[in-house]
Amino acid sequence: MFRARVIDITVQQLLLRKVVPCVSLCRNLRFWHQTVGGVRWMSSSRPAPLLTAMPVRALIDDQISIKARFLSPHMPVTVCAEMHCEDGDQWESFAHFNTKADGTVNLTRDHSVGGTYLGCEPMGLFWSLQPAPGAREGLRLRKKNVETPYVVHLCLLEGHVSPSKSQNTKLASVTTERWYMAPGVQRVEIQQNGVVGTLFLPPGPGPFPAMLDLWGMGGGLMEYRSALMASRGYASLSLAYFGHKDLPGPQSHVNVGEPYFKAAFQLLRDHPQVCADRVGIIGLSFGVYITLQLATRIGVKPSCLICINGPMVSSFNLSREDGLTGSVEG
Repeated sequence: MFRARVIDITVQQLLLRKVVPCVSLCRNLRFWHQTVGGVRWMSSSRPAPLLTAMPVRALIDDQISIKARFLSPHMPVTVCAEMHCEDGDQWESFAHFNTKADGTVNLTRDHSVGGTYLGCEPMGLFWSLQPAPGAREGLRLRKKNVETPYVVHLCLLEGHVSPSKSQNTKLASVTTERWYMAPGVQRVEIQQNGVVGTLFLPPGPGPFPAMLDLWGMGGGLMEYRSALMASRGYASLSLAYFGHKDLPGPQSHVNVGEPYFKAAFQLLRDHPQVCADRVGIIGLSFGVYITLQLATRIGVKPSCLICINGPMVSSFNLSREDGLTGSVEG
């Protein structure tokens, strides 16, 4: 009995001698695991810098949310925009920021401290686009083919820099598309009763309110405003009246008169997808003169007028059937 008790105590002691070191070893391993894990977290590199734009595909007047993440706190960075117009010329803009304590930049919240614009302007990178250094003189950004987007590349650069310098460190980038035509908008070329233009119809059967779209003495046929109006629910007829190959007479003169503009308004009003009593006219520059003449002299009775940057004085005679004569002062 005594011998059995001694054996039992000896076994317990042996077990304790083996178990205690094991427990101690486990504790030590757990301690080192925690320590090494902490060191690994502290020493591991953060995720790569990320630049996002939401949505990446949007209409030209939609606001885009541009954000940068995974940067060092209070770090100077530059966000820039670059794009090529349809003639191949490069346009660019940029803004300087200092990241927040969490290593982020948010253009809807943060102020630009330098670049092509200053202050908090969520869409500043787009409206401040300008010809890149060394570009041709006298460039104007006008969309010719509204069935394709402007493709704008956004880049995140290290430091407060100018994007034109080749030694800049690019941290991240994203590409956006800026459209004038929404999905489902119809583009219809018009050559009817002598009227030359392009009709844009919103998606759906209608009927829609409508606008007759008149540009200025730059001539040709500008479609992007009408395309955007149709994308917002308004049928719109962009009308050519000067400097267009399908109009009569030399392109250097306005060769159409009062009957031409009246026919264009009636064509739009009589379209089966247009509300006949909700047709307005929008004019830019010399188009303002025509807009006011249509409403006050010809008697087409538009439901509204929009006049943008029109001339102060004009001696053109709109009542001539063979075209306009005179001069204009802006």
